[in-house]
Amino acid sequence: MKIRRLNTLRGLAAVIVAVSHYSMGSGLWRGLLRLDAGQFGVMIFFLLSAFLIAYLYLETPPLPAAIKKYAVARIARVVPLFVLVVSLSYVAQRGDIAFLKQFAAYKIYSARSLLSHLLLIHGDGALWTIPPEIQFYILFVLVWLGRPRFFKWTLATLGLVLLVYIAAWTCLQPPPVLFVQITFLGFPATFSIITVLPYFIAGLLFGHLFHFWQPPAWLRSHCFVLALLGFPFLCSRAYMGILWWSSGIFLGISLIFFVIVFLVPDGNLFLENKIGDKLGEISYSLYLLHGPMLAAMKKSKLVTADVWGLALFLCFSVAVAFLSFTFFEAPVRRKIRKMFLPGGLSR
Repeated sequence: MKIRRLNTLRGLAAVIVAVSHYSMGSGLWRGLLRLDAGQFGVMIFFLLSAFLIAYLYLETPPLPAAIKKYAVARIARVVPLFVLVVSLSYVAQRGDIAFLKQFAAYKIYSARSLLSHLLLIHGDGALWTIPPEIQFYILFVLVWLGRPRFFKWTLATLGLVLLVYIAAWTCLQPPPVLFVQITFLGFPATFSIITVLPYFIAGLLFGHLFHFWQPPAWLRSHCFVLALLGFPFLCSRAYMGILWWSSGIFLGISLIFFVIVFLVPDGNLFLENKIGDKLGEISYSLYLLHGPMLAAMKKSKLVTADVWGLALFLCFSVAVAFLSFTFFEAPVRRKIRKMFLPGGLSR
């Protein structure tokens, strides 16, 4: 069963990140949409990713063939465009191609930095989210392998880990730096999975719950779509603390996600429509490519602190994301799946 509303939610997450970055780059609504606001979109991405993985795979026996399908599907979805963006960013920073220099948004100046990105242990700017995503994919396999015999203990452990995080966020002062950069085997590395892990755990638990529990009809209502208004409210409170060290932000984002996924009935026109479907489809390209588009607009002096500049930026970014998805992301994904999974894979 497909959960169509997740397309719109994924597209909304990408738009939140893009608008936040434009706000920072132009000064538009800077008091409201600071850099922190874009992190809400990232939190949604992490919840969605873990939810879908748990929903699609956790109930399937973890046989070697199933794990292979899972690995190929995840790699085909995330890695090719990431590698392309990282490689072009390096060429743009180091080469003499004037056209590419217009789109140099990610700071990948050296061969070491390039390799640390390709090894998925570090990411500059918006690229920082890809390494923890891949690292979670690996952790999920361990949870999946324990599914047949140790799942109750696994659920209890994950729940306990969440409680420990919430207690630490509530009772302890945040560290001066949440995403600590270190040198790993001579390469710059940032193991941010430690900070963002609760969002993956919550998404995984929600994905498992969705399989065997549906709320009664009397509890579901189209009015619950108004839960999305919680994002502006949380954004207005973001200045009160560090986002990734806030139990209130975590619980608020998780509650909004739960309400939208579980309590809004099927057929909601706001969440299930062709625009939302398309935005969700191109959301990964939009997330990775809006930064280069913003850099190009800055160099062309098209960035203005008004809604017209924002509208132009979104139009350019969506158009480029559509082209990226149509002519690179989707074809390469299909080719990888066909190459390693002759029988095909629809998920």
